[in-house]
Amino acid sequence: MTETVVIGGGFAGVAAACRLAGDGHRPILLERATSLGGRARSARLTTPPVTIDTGHHVLMRCCTASTGFLARIGASDAIRFQPALSIPIVSPTDRGRLASSPLPGLFHLAPALLRYPILQLPDRLRAISAGLAIALGGAKEDIPFDRWLRRHRQSDRAIDALWDPICIATLNAHAASSGAPAARKVLRDAFFRPGGADMGLFTAPLSCIFDAARRNLEARGAIVRTRAGARRLLIEDGRVRGIELDDGETIDADTIVCAVTPSELARLTANVPELESMIDAATRLRWAPIVNVHAWFDRPILDGAFAIAVDSPLQAVFDLTRIYGPAAGDDPTHLVLSQSAAEDWIERPFADVSGPLVQALRELFPRAAHARCLRTLVFRHRAATFVPEPGVGRCRPRSTTSIDGLLLAGDWTATGWPSTIEGAVRSGIVAAAHAESGLTSPTPA
Repeated sequence: MTETVVIGGGFAGVAAACRLAGDGHRPILLERATSLGGRARSARLTTPPVTIDTGHHVLMRCCTASTGFLARIGASDAIRFQPALSIPIVSPTDRGRLASSPLPGLFHLAPALLRYPILQLPDRLRAISAGLAIALGGAKEDIPFDRWLRRHRQSDRAIDALWDPICIATLNAHAASSGAPAARKVLRDAFFRPGGADMGLFTAPLSCIFDAARRNLEARGAIVRTRAGARRLLIEDGRVRGIELDDGETIDADTIVCAVTPSELARLTANVPELESMIDAATRLRWAPIVNVHAWFDRPILDGAFAIAVDSPLQAVFDLTRIYGPAAGDDPTHLVLSQSAAEDWIERPFADVSGPLVQALRELFPRAAHARCLRTLVFRHRAATFVPEPGVGRCRPRSTTSIDGLLLAGDWTATGWPSTIEGAVRSGIVAAAHAESGLTSPTPA
């Protein structure tokens, strides 16, 4: 009996498997690790006894595939969106807020930009002008976004205090490393549409979502196997025949969705000449790191659930005690200090990461000045997301391949989105749809 197999238990693979199972098929989902999650995994600590995400993730309301996926698996309550966009901006000397207003279209952000205290009035007016140019179709050129911004009279200060923080938060890259089309995608789909950029904060560790997905899959007859690493794909005469696992077991399959990284795909398909050029291009993608510091304090620090920092070593801070809600026995405040595009941080010893960032927190928030930091924990992700630099589109393959029955999924494939949960989920849904087009009638679940 041939099977439909999904390799990879991150958001892309799980979304593909859930789509297949929801439509009446019974896929086998294989994950090498001990639990689902991939790069969005959680970790269980013993001291304190708590489950935390190794990276801090958010959605925006424009991420409709992600919210649809959560609804499919019965986990819509795992995300809580702001009623309207409101992003606190803090610096050592100023406070501001990037917030939506009732004005239509792009103009819903105009009042906030006009009041943005981090910039002088001329920079604010020029920022509105550049935003309008993007909204009307600009920034299509495949050039660095900072070059496009300077062509549109954006000063170094405006880039540092407005455009760069947006790129870092949404693309995990500075404006100088981001292609203008990637920045344009985020700005047009999210920030320039009322409601599109409303922040969605996960109300529990992401392991709860993957646990719900596993229950949904198994209830529909799918098979989920962890600790099941794939050694190689079995391909003959230009089509998929199956997969060999690390322990030597083989699974016959006529359809495989490969939801793994480019380097892992290269390993699984070694000596498959038909895929060499595609994989060579994909492995040229450059990846950017993220560093997260979990810090426990003896008192509340923030006024709200999160804040974005400028003119500071710290980029973003999230209050998990407010977001998740206090738990019995927890310390009063559990924060995550999140550093994207973290090339300057990734190689430092843990103490040289947590120390400066906690000090930066104290300089930004008066309550932190005299708060006692009880402990810290550092997570480093060396290849968190790919860099959406100019030319990156040539490295991102489509879901279908030249091998009959082999489909690709992952945030790095040609989704039209940057390297995000939304891009991963969309890729899984597309791959599953292609898989279904080649499958026989589904077996009733």
